[in-house]
Amino acid sequence: MAHRFLKQILANKKKSLDGIEAEMDIKRYGCRGFLRNIVNGRVNVIAEIKKASPSRGIINENLDVSRTASVYGSFSGFISGISVLTEELYFRGDRHDIGKARRAASLPILRKDFIFSPKQVYESACLGADCILLIKPLLGFKRLKRLYEYAGSLGLDVLVEVYSKKELLQAVQLGAGLIGINNRDLRNMKADNSHIISVLKDVPPEILKGRTLVCESGVGDISYMETIHAMGVDAFLIGTYFMTSPVLEETLSRLGEGLKERGLA
Repeated sequence: MAHRFLKQILANKKKSLDGIEAEMDIKRYGCRGFLRNIVNGRVNVIAEIKKASPSRGIINENLDVSRTASVYGSFSGFISGISVLTEELYFRGDRHDIGKARRAASLPILRKDFIFSPKQVYESACLGADCILLIKPLLGFKRLKRLYEYAGSLGLDVLVEVYSKKELLQAVQLGAGLIGINNRDLRNMKADNSHIISVLKDVPPEILKGRTLVCESGVGDISYMETIHAMGVDAFLIGTYFMTSPVLEETLSRLGEGLKERGLA
């Protein structure tokens, strides 16, 4: 059973479906390719913009979306994309943050939200997203497949998020090229950064060949990234660590230097 906050989020999202403008113009934006901007063989960072979370509450009260996106864009040597959280209730996001981030940086944009309807997929393309998140634990396989294919028809990339080994194999069966393994269990919001190791254990490498894996949640330090990267994971989605940084530019500079020193960037 979904956690209470998930039920509230989904209920709120269902109410907002009718408010999605029917005449949004998808032609104003061209999808720039999120997946193709991730470079194999190095550590790629997907840098997140989020004001709050269910587990921590307010993370960055004075978050300036445009400025943060601009800073991320200046570190494109290892940041391959920007994740923008647009869920309103618990993450304090705004769908128009996608446009702000897109105008401030040339990096492709991932819309991170709880998407379950084709209307939301279409809206994402109209707002300027290059990629959307589809969360397998919240979607049945048939609905996931339908949304995945519809997103592709609009030129959007899709990050399919999984939690278990079974879900990972289902994402492979779907044909997903970009798969995120979440270290956080959405049922209780607990994060365990060793979880991804247990998920990937004993999965034959040939099954994952040609797919890009993303480590989500609980990304601690460069040593951790190096360990997970050695298991075939090329990208790391990092949010709270950046959002709580007192001086974001300095934090990113140190991370970039550390990755270079270890031959990871």
